[in-house]
Amino acid sequence: MRSCSKSRNYFEMCFYCGDACTDFKGKIDRFDPVKGKVIFKRIMVDGIYSDGTGFYGKEDHVWMDQDGFAGFQPGDCLWFSAEIYRYMRRGNGKLIDYGLRAPAMVRKIDAYMVPTDEELIDQQINQLVCETCRYDSHCSMWNCVADERERRERFETLKNFEPGKFTPFTVVLAYELEYRIMMRTGGFRLDMKSPNYHKMKKIMKICKASPIYYLGDVKDALARMIWPDKPRLYLE
Repeated sequence: MRSCSKSRNYFEMCFYCGDACTDFKGKIDRFDPVKGKVIFKRIMVDGIYSDGTGFYGKEDHVWMDQDGFAGFQPGDCLWFSAEIYRYMRRGNGKLIDYGLRAPAMVRKIDAYMVPTDEELIDQQINQLVCETCRYDSHCSMWNCVADERERRERFETLKNFEPGKFTPFTVVLAYELEYRIMMRTGGFRLDMKSPNYHKMKKIMKICKASPIYYLGDVKDALARMIWPDKPRLYLE
């Protein structure tokens, strides 16, 4: 439980999402010859899901064995593939964490940029828009068949719901806009004593103001909401 909010989220996602093909970009901060380690201050995660769609992420302060990095210097930017592994940190109590080992195909590259927090949130929202799209099963992933104006409006609605965040309530709003799950299963029940009262009230207001053109299967929607095809990373 203590590890849930403290582990490396993108390494963890890739560790459990075994069908993702992933490589990395990193800038060498320094070598520690005593420990035989190399320290990367910035790691960019660049991956592809099994359906061919890509994703990216970032991690910081990653220690790796220096084997495989001979001939490189602090300040060098590198591209490489590596194995993500899970281990137990014991510095201030036990914590589960994730790291990189067994680097391969290491090569020097020019300077690179890691994604910003806003770009990572946008990535999750775009993924959610596609996940709840009525044309999902007809999409080629590279050629969107949805109306671009409607897609942009849905993206902006979800992004502005909780600015600077991607939370489970963003997911609830996306599914309610597309499937009207709560409307079709008894309606909204608002409890003014609930800490989430204002969020749920805002969801209800947005949905009431949005037209309904199509309603998908509620059971299918609930299943996809709980067990999405692609992992979600909540960002706050």
